Amino acid sequence: MRISEVFTAGGVPSITYNSRESLELEYNLALDLEIKGKIISISGPTKIGKTTLCKKTISNDDFILISGGAIKTSEVLWSTIINKLAVANSYNRDKGKEAEQKETSTIKVVGEAGIWGWFKARLEGTDSKSESEKITGKESETFTPNPLHLAIESLLETNKVLIIDDFHYCTPEIQTEIIRALKEPIASGLRVILCSVPHRGVDSIKVEKEMDGRVIQLGIEPWEREELYEISKKGFEALDIECPDSIFQNFISESYKSPHLMQDFCYWFCRLNKVVEKMPQKQYLPENINYEKFYQRIVKDHSSKELYDKLVAGPSRDRKQREFKNGSEGDIYYAVMIALSDLTHETVITVDTVREKLKELLTSESMPNKTQVSQVLKKMAELAKDHTNREPAIDFQNDRIYIVDPFFSFYLKWIEK
Repeated sequence: MRISEVFTAGGVPSITYNSRESLELEYNLALDLEIKGKIISISGPTKIGKTTLCKKTISNDDFILISGGAIKTSEVLWSTIINKLAVANSYNRDKGKEAEQKETSTIKVVGEAGIWGWFKARLEGTDSKSESEKITGKESETFTPNPLHLAIESLLETNKVLIIDDFHYCTPEIQTEIIRALKEPIASGLRVILCSVPHRGVDSIKVEKEMDGRVIQLGIEPWEREELYEISKKGFEALDIECPDSIFQNFISESYKSPHLMQDFCYWFCRLNKVVEKMPQKQYLPENINYEKFYQRIVKDHSSKELYDKLVAGPSRDRKQREFKNGSEGDIYYAVMIALSDLTHETVITVDTVREKLKELLTSESMPNKTQVSQVLKKMAELAKDHTNREPAIDFQNDRIYIVDPFFSFYLKWIEK
């Protein structure tokens, strides 16, 4: 048994999986999926286990998972569903009558949606005739159904659950289009799960309004210390390793309540101690760990570096250099990022909170005003969103900055500045 099988940050854990039984998350989700005519909205912090919950509750063959960040138009959603289900997006059939022309021609045809009877709609397609068809004396017609209709009908016929992760990162217009398109299919038995983060509560309100209250809310709270501890306990027992409890407690304190980070810490602790698989006999690892070097080693090659560099650089333009009290210099983007790195454990970070931290870092002559700080935070959020098709690491809304990715919070704290 290899350590990568035991500690699976970013994957779906098996040995170290903690269902958080007292919350009955799997139990409730399974029963919620049996309720007809309802959409399920799962809300919880980033990397809290929303997707893992779905994958543990629903069989791999019974759901389609799509990232909301990749849905630039509603058409992208329908085509993605079609592709994932490997559904043919057109079909030919014999018209069953003699051809009257030799040359190839194309005319527009409208036929009843026979095999898509759920829609009781007429689908447009093209009717093509060629010389080879003249030989057989038959004409063929090719139908290209509406992607929305084909996607929905395919989901209904296969009885698969549609899961849209990071739904809040679809634009409001696309959210409305999707919900309106899904409303009638849901009433006919389609099962849909939307995953989002708590601070984007407006999305839930929008869903509620469009669905006339037919929404089941399932909230996932941040992990408690004892729940995170269970990950390390199960994993080290599986590997036949013992070590001081204080190590696990330190990992928990730095995990930002994220099970993914806890998995990562345990993996790297084993790896740096040359434990790569289950030990032939129980082994004790002493607490001879330099935590600062340990965490800095983890962030050294972390994927957050590219985003960090992008946010520190900001838009391409010359900016005023600001003087730090320690004698160093940097522009406003660098200064704000340094301030944020000292605020990662704060529950609420407002523009005023950032300015108070900047007062501790900058000389009075170099202090930016509130509007400048707000503009920088807003631009950073835009850069973060452009950086990925997944959920951005930071978000700015209602005068607050949210570091929604615990991995990025961890990176900000421990990167050498």
